[in-house]
Formats: sequence, C-alpha cells, structure tokens
Amino acid sequence: MGRLRLKLIDRRAVIASLGFGIVIAIGNIFANPVPVHSAEQIRFWYAPFGEFTIYVSDLEKFAKEGKLTKRLEFYLERLSPQQQTQLREALTTRYSLSHTTAAQFSYSPIGEILLRRLGKILQMTPELNGFSALRASLILSAQSEEGLSILNLLRRYPVPVIYLDLSRGLQAYAEVSQLLYKKEQAIAAIEKQAMSESQNQNENKALVNPQKELRVAGDVKWTKEQFTYLQRDRNVKISADVYIPQGLATPAPLIVISHGLASNPDTLQYLSQHLASHGFAVAALEHPKTGSRDFAAFLSGFSKAPQTEEAVQRPYDVKYLLDALAQKVKTDPQWRDRFNPEQVGLIGHSLGGYTVLTLGGAQLNFNQINKECSIPEPNVSSFNVSKILQCRFSSLDVNNINLRDRRVKAILALNPLGGSTLLGKEGIQNIKIPVAIFASGDDLFTPAVPEQFFPFVWSTSPHKYLVTFPKGTHFSFLERSDRGVLVVPATILGEKPEFTHPYTKALSLAFFQTHLNNRPEFGAYLNNAYVQAIASPRFPASLTTNFSEAQLLQSLDMSSK
Repeated sequence: MGRLRLKLIDRRAVIASLGFGIVIAIGNIFANPVPVHSAEQIRFWYAPFGEFTIYVSDLEKFAKEGKLTKRLEFYLERLSPQQQTQLREALTTRYSLSHTTAAQFSYSPIGEILLRRLGKILQMTPELNGFSALRASLILSAQSEEGLSILNLLRRYPVPVIYLDLSRGLQAYAEVSQLLYKKEQAIAAIEKQAMSESQNQNENKALVNPQKELRVAGDVKWTKEQFTYLQRDRNVKISADVYIPQGLATPAPLIVISHGLASNPDTLQYLSQHLASHGFAVAALEHPKTGSRDFAAFLSGFSKAPQTEEAVQRPYDVKYLLDALAQKVKTDPQWRDRFNPEQVGLIGHSLGGYTVLTLGGAQLNFNQINKECSIPEPNVSSFNVSKILQCRFSSLDVNNINLRDRRVKAILALNPLGGSTLLGKEGIQNIKIPVAIFASGDDLFTPAVPEQFFPFVWSTSPHKYLVTFPKGTHFSFLERSDRGVLVVPATILGEKPEFTHPYTKALSLAFFQTHLNNRPEFGAYLNNAYVQAIASPRFPASLTTNFSEAQLLQSLDMSSK
C-alpha cells in the first residue's frame, strides 16, 4: 500500500498544482462577497481500491503551519521535506491578478477552453463539469482581501465536495510528462551533441580564437526616433521605436523586433540599444490587438480578445513597416543613407517568434493544423497553452498564403510559438535563410520540445543554430516594462537578467554580423565552444548546429514515422 500512496500523491499533487498553475499563469495574460459554500473535501475513485478523500482543512493546516494531520499523512508521508515545502508554497503563493482581469480571462475564448478542460477533472458532481464553479472561485478569490491562491480558490469553490476525475487527470499528466519531463531527455541529448561539436571546434586548428567582447555595448552613437506609419489592411496607424546609428560610412543593416502577446518594444529595449551601439539600425514596433496597450483594454473589459486574423496581420504589420521605412529613407534627407531597408534581419519573441518565422519563409500548414486540432473540444484534456492558442487559428479563411518577405535575410526567434501546429514540418522546411532559435527548458507557455526542438531539426536552412537554456523560462530574455499589463510571479520569471541577457546580446550580435552584415569573421562566435566560454553556472547554455530529427526522436523514445 506504500507504493500506492506515493504514486497516488505524486500524480494528484502534480495534476492539481499544475492545473491551477496554468489557469493562473494565463490569467496573468467593490465589496468582497463571501460564498455560501466552500470546498471541504476532494474525492476521487482509484480502482480497484475504492474512493479516497482529501480534506481541504488538512491542506490548509499543512500549508499554513507545516503540520500533517493523520488523514493527510496517508498521502504525503512519502514526500521528501523539499517536496513538502514546494507543495506548501504552491498552495499559498499569491498571484497579483485583479478580479477584472480574472473575469476577462475566464470569459475569453482561451480562458473558457482551459476552465472547461480543468472542470472535467475538478467536477461539481461525478458527472457535472466544474467550469462554472472554477470561474466563480477564480474571480472571487482574485477580488478577495487574501488574493488569488490555490487555497483561496478552494475556499471559494461554491460546493462542499470537489470530485476529482482521476483518469482524465492522468491523461493530462501524461501530456505534462511529455512537455516537462521528457524534455529533460531531449536537452541531455542536445547537450551531448553540442559538447561533441565543441571538441571538434577546439581540435580544429583553423578555428579563429574570438577576442572581441560581444556582451558589452559598442562605440557607435545612435539616436532614437518615434516613427508612425499606416497599416493599410487594418486601417490603423502603428508606432515604432527606431534606433539610428550615427557616423557610419555606409548604410546600416536594419533589424526589426516583433514582441510577444501582451508585450511591447520596451521588453527588448536592452537588445535594441545593444545592437544599435554596434552599428545596426533597429525598428521595434508595437503590434495592434496583441500589444500591451490593446491587450490591457481587453483585460479591463474595453476591447475584444485578439482574433484569429492576427496570424496574418502580424507579419503584414512588419511588411508595411518596411515599406514605410523605405519610403522615408528615399524622401527624408535626414534619414537618407542612414540604413538599408532592403537588408533586413528579424528578432521575434513568442508570438513574435511565429511572426518572424513566417516572414523568413515558413508557411501556414493547414493540413497540420487540421490534423492537430481535429479532436472535438469535449474530448480534449490537453493543457498545452501553446497548442490551444494555435488551434484557435484553425478557423482562418486563407488559402495558399505566403507571408515571406524577400527583404528579410536572417531571423532570430526567441521562445517562438507556432512550429508544432501552425507551421509543422512542411511549413518550417520552407525557411531557406539563416535562422537561430532560443529554447528554454522551463518554458510553460511555448514548451521547448514541440515549439523549438522539432522546428529546428525540421529546418533545411544551411545555416541554423539552436541555443538551449535548461533553466530558462518564457521570460528569461525580456526586461520588465512600465507599460506591461501582466504581473508575472518571480517563480515563473526565472533567473535574474544579469545572468540571461548577456547571451542574447552576444549571440544576436554574432549572428547578424555574420549573416546580415556580411562579416564572416563573426562566425567564430557561433559555436558551442564560445557559448561555454561565456556561460554562467547559474544559467547554463549550449549551442548546436547539427542535432538531427533522428536524435531528437530517439531521445524522446519515439520511433521515426
């Protein structure tokens, strides 16, 4: 019975904490009423042993005082002290989320999907989806004096008993295992390949020994200009921050930065400034609908959620920006010959990563979208937020659309979204220009295996680079913005910027100097030997150029199709 207890609590704890955690993390995308009822028990059936009960009061006592009651000890006694501490923190962690934001999220299309899926696992009765109870408890706990936490959600769950559907919970656990645990096997295989490449690089006598420090600012002076242009398809004006290097003998190459959902140009401002100081022009735009300003309006109840056409409109935001900048360079004497709008590199984070991949040649793959998103919603138990978001685009009414822009010569995608479902293998294989992909091992929003590792091995570009950060998160390469709308808990943010940003500065500079500015000597930095030379033990990294699909499938215990 001891083995049963350990297996049971390990799975139940992961399901409960991760299920609530995903809902809360995405949401981070009056009077204080008190509910008539609150959850007192969590019941579940474990065949053939029968029904089991966990008492919420026992969880509360454990979370607040660290004491195990006899009833709770049955489930938790096998956990190590460290695991018990982690469970206590998970139960009591408070999330800074207003009740308005919680309500807007829970009534949004993606919020409803997540809550309904979670409601199939945490039910009001053995046959009744807990969706409405979860929505109410989410909003009520967010507006309560105690704030949003898992314990507070339980206190405000409006029925005395939560019925846990263990079989469905274990299905969700299986997917989580693939996303969070098997990725460790893939990272280990990638690191092994990278180390093999390092040995070959060190043994190659012809290898240039890089001397220049790429992590520090360059000597080029630059100015920052506000630029506004018309996006004709949307019929709206878009603003962009344009960094223009001064005193160069020839026009600078241009790098355009595309932010992620609910973000803005400030989150990669440090990188804009770094590249400008090394002689690159940089244009960082704020996308309508998915930028922080419009997304804040949605969360405040003054705007609609982003629509599916953003999959097409975002790349066109960049195309129209390039058109407008080209016209500006031609007609404005103060801008003439400052930069070359025909020699363009792109950087994108998350949804911006999808944006730059399509502009670099990747094509929307509706065969893949239909295949991945064909299961009717009531039968789905997936909590992969990335896939849920991508399946929202299955209703797009476009055929054979090619979003590639010929002016784009190289792309860098940070934690990109879209490779697994929107683009797939056939879509990714259309990228022929140099591409670099950053992948984070602890990314809950765009998981590394489906969204970065597979797209890398599918890529047929002759110059491709995969930089993997086992301890990285979805936010590791961003900086906090005063205009931001999401308050992200420190546990989700990850390591401090001083340990993460130097990689982005150095590797983006080496990549664009090599493949955009036609300075091949910087290629000496684009290898694992250099990454290890600058790596911090607190935030390790590896770089590979030759990891194959067969190696990835083998690491995941999957057979090649």
